[in-house]
Amino acid sequence: MSEDARQREQAAAGLEQLSSLVRAQSWRNEGTPSLPPTQAAVLRMLAGSDEGLRARQIADRLGVSAASLSDSLKAMEAKEWIARSPDPDDKRASVIRLKRSGRALATRLNHPARGMVSLLQGLDTDDVGALLRVTQLLVGQAQQQGLATGLRTCMGCEFFKPFGSGDAARPHYCGFIRAAFGDAELRTDCADQSPADDELLAANRERFRLRLPP
Repeated sequence: MSEDARQREQAAAGLEQLSSLVRAQSWRNEGTPSLPPTQAAVLRMLAGSDEGLRARQIADRLGVSAASLSDSLKAMEAKEWIARSPDPDDKRASVIRLKRSGRALATRLNHPARGMVSLLQGLDTDDVGALLRVTQLLVGQAQQQGLATGLRTCMGCEFFKPFGSGDAARPHYCGFIRAAFGDAELRTDCADQSPADDELLAANRERFRLRLPP
């Protein structure tokens, strides 16, 4: 095995271990019910969307089938964490929103002392920025491989201009807020994201992968 392949194998093993750790913790958070990972992920996702989401949107972002998600949504609805309402834009679909109890639970799940957030407390800003940069690249790979769609990252946004500011400290530029920013301010789930078309996404992906500004 080449050194490059060995490094990638170790990186993959580390990510799998962290993922397993967080999944295990999601079943036994103090002060919260035992939650399967999918239900916890849906609660967090809906907490960031005041207007609600369709089941298809949730399934696409989680990278699961609609049938697989359906059982989780039914269980959450029975616990009165979520509610469905008719979609005004599509009579065949419904919009899913958090009810008060579901929002309170999501708030507890998103507490800094819980889940993955607790593991990041010991990282400095540069390390967080490096992690956010790698996360953007990994999400991009997942989307290229058809594992997930609809994820609201900076790299997938039409407003994002990687290395577009001319400022070494804050190399990127957001056309929506009209401001430069650095890696530590990259977003993996931005409510203001507007999906880039395929041509712009491919160009942004190649430019973002550069180690230094062009």
